[in-house]
Order: sequence, then structure tokens, then C-alpha cells
Amino acid sequence: MSKPKILAVHKGKLEEFLKKLELWEPLTRGELKCVVCGTTISIDNIGLIIPSGDKISVCCSNVECIFKMKELRGKSNK
Repeated sequence: MSKPKILAVHKGKLEEFLKKLELWEPLTRGELKCVVCGTTISIDNIGLIIPSGDKISVCCSNVECIFKMKELRGKSNK
């Protein structure tokens, strides 16, 4: 059985989701950075969480960064 893709997480469940991914502590310590622009990720500016093999990339909510991630993701899936 394949795992379903999660397309969105409700803000009320975001903390629980980040804890499952072991990203909550790094987020609260200010250690998570946007993979595109390097901005420190917070609960208020988290935009995308993208798994890639063993690694999880996090992107801020800046529209330019989100589009850049979409472009990069599209190129890597081809």
C-alpha cells in the first residue's frame, strides 16, 4: 500500500505535524532556514515542507520563494 500525499496541513495541526517530522524544536530555536532565500522560518512564515529522500526542505511563505521551489521541484521530477 502506498502512502497518501499530504497536500495541506491545517494551521491548528501544524505543530503536531512538525513534531512528527522532528522539525518543531529546530523551528522554535530559530534553526530552520528557507532553502531559497535563507530567511529564518517561523510558525508565521512557513510556506512549504517538501520531502526529498531522507531530507526535508522548508521554504518560507514569500511568493517568490514558493515559485522558485515549484520550478526546482518540477525540474527534478522530469
